[in-house]
Amino acid sequence: MTARIKFVIPGDVVPWARAGGGKTTVKFTPAKQRNYMGVIRAEAHKAMKAFPGPLTGPLQLKIAAVYLWPKSTTKARLAAADGAWKTTKPDSDNITKIVKDALNTIAYVDDAQIAFSSCWKTLGPKAGLIVEVISLEGVPAPAINL
Repeated sequence: MTARIKFVIPGDVVPWARAGGGKTTVKFTPAKQRNYMGVIRAEAHKAMKAFPGPLTGPLQLKIAAVYLWPKSTTKARLAAADGAWKTTKPDSDNITKIVKDALNTIAYVDDAQIAFSSCWKTLGPKAGLIVEVISLEGVPAPAINL
């Protein structure tokens, strides 16, 4: 059986932001970002109760970030679609970074184990983040010829 954890964090998605401070001041992580990482870590701890420790070996990280429809969206557009791609900020790599860093030492030993990752940004009726970590142990790596 493949090791797999999955959890959902409802509410606004907070991306990774550059550490505050400047060349002459101490760098710090903004409180909103630090708190969101704490929420991700708490959910990961709950999901990892079925395992003796962090997952080892190669892993896949799947992230779906759902943002609320803009207030300017028409009722007809909302009724016609189940969702749509979000093509504005934040960048998907900043969403992935905050999740990878938060899961370090909880879901996996080190984020370098992530061999394959994906991050979807969509619009929907409820905001939230869906995170899934899947073991690739025993799955052959694709043969890629350049």
